[in-house]
Amino acid sequence: MTKIYLDGIDIQTVFGISIESGTDDFLKYPAKKDSITHDWQDANGLDVDLTKMFFNARNISLRCNVIVDNEEQFWQNYQSFLAQLAKPGYRRIQVSQFGEKSFYCYYKECTSFTRFTRIKDNGLSRIGCKFTLNLVEGEPNIDYNNVFIVDEQGRFLVS
Repeated sequence: MTKIYLDGIDIQTVFGISIESGTDDFLKYPAKKDSITHDWQDANGLDVDLTKMFFNARNISLRCNVIVDNEEQFWQNYQSFLAQLAKPGYRRIQVSQFGEKSFYCYYKECTSFTRFTRIKDNGLSRIGCKFTLNLVEGEPNIDYNNVFIVDEQGRFLVS
């Protein structure tokens, strides 16, 4: 099972939140920003500056589930999780399937929330809900130093 860490906190253990889907959004390539261009009147085509590419922020949409034992625990976890998300600055997100890689995001919005309902489980009254959490990776970290060029035989080329 995939574990998500928010600033080093296991959100399932601490807040009772599990991720249903959406972690692949962390792997989507960010959209490229428009390059500086000039349309010269005395030349064909378009002059595009491709000396360095810049990228837009990346949106991450996580479908989340919460199941807790009682209403008191629900409200405690609900408030604590929101307080953690609302801290100033970027939040460090780690997805266990991606190893030690960190993504620095901020909270954007909660686009859907199915209100909590009582769930009967072995005679215990539990509370559960689903919600969609939208995060933004404001500065997608593209590590140009770890980009390699190889030839047809798979040999690394140094430029």
